Amino acid sequence: MLGIGITDLAADANYEMVLAVLPLFITAGLGAPAFVVGLVEGLADGSSALIKVASGWYSDRIAWRKGLAVGGYGATGLGFALLVAVASWPQVVVVRALAWMGRGLRQPIRSAMLAGSVEKGDLGKAFGFHEAMDTLGALIGPAVALLLLSTHHGFRTVFAVAVIPGLLAVILFGLVTRDPRDKPAGIAAPSFHLPAQLWRLMLPVALFGAGNFATAFFTLRVVQMLQPELSRPAALAAAVGFYLAHNAVGTAVSFPAGWAADRVGKAPVLALAYATFAAACVVGLAGHGWVAVGLLALLVGAQAPVVTSVESSLSGSLVEERRLGTAYGVLNGVNGAGDLVSSVVAGALWTLVSPAAALAWGAVLCALAAVWLWSRPPNTSN
Repeated sequence: MLGIGITDLAADANYEMVLAVLPLFITAGLGAPAFVVGLVEGLADGSSALIKVASGWYSDRIAWRKGLAVGGYGATGLGFALLVAVASWPQVVVVRALAWMGRGLRQPIRSAMLAGSVEKGDLGKAFGFHEAMDTLGALIGPAVALLLLSTHHGFRTVFAVAVIPGLLAVILFGLVTRDPRDKPAGIAAPSFHLPAQLWRLMLPVALFGAGNFATAFFTLRVVQMLQPELSRPAALAAAVGFYLAHNAVGTAVSFPAGWAADRVGKAPVLALAYATFAAACVVGLAGHGWVAVGLLALLVGAQAPVVTSVESSLSGSLVEERRLGTAYGVLNGVNGAGDLVSSVVAGALWTLVSPAAALAWGAVLCALAAVWLWSRPPNTSN
């Protein structure tokens, strides 16, 4: 568990360093409209979703799933490294999709290895600890990006420096993690006949995913919320600071949320996280100035790691170990498909209607998902 956590600390430092500035690079650096941000995020998530489902299913059949995950870490690092050379937004679409396909390849395998290393009663704490390590890396990455930008380095310098933790993640996963399966070879091919309670969970997960657009849109919104009081360069730097702050909040809440999920119940904690994203959309819609930006960082930061860790621990508690890879492939695939819808729709609404319309879309769908999950939680007793 510790080895996976350290690996993903480095991996998150890699891609969060990039993602902290990527929407600003697309709009301010390449001159593309906000719709392109949604297209880039949506196509990356959609391509990743397909890979996640296939990777999860296939990893339950093979003895060398760890090696497959190493390749996924490598593809993510390579994709983001290629941003150094891009000259137009269509090229960003391609390399961003490559990076997220690599993430899709390794994510179900990593989650299955993590779930298989602890007892079911400790899944919340295990995924909470892992998410805390994730968000610590997600704190380091944007901090480095902010330092580079504040010392007059450009976006491409940030992309180049991000190669270092990306390479480190590949090395660490290969050397310090182990696959906990006792009999990895000769496993019968699993089907997608997973427990009914898991499929029941996928319904609110899908609804939430359709409204849970990329954090990139909040980064763009922060620039608007701080103008005209700040100049555009200052507002851009503040937006990176917002990204850093929301990850700091996530680092603080991840493990306590996992602990609470094991004791209070995973479904109520997850429903509260869904509602928190809806509240963040309302603040982004109506707020202006530094106080509103601070509240937005608190809400966005508090929900993101909790959603990821508790969705994973709740799903893991509903299936047997030999089908964990398949189950996590389905979970991540549903999330990826939802992210595709949410980011493309949000980008279209943002560009063609208004930012308020995109934020309202997210608020309504995520509030509905919270109510649904709270009132009809899956039964984890079976």
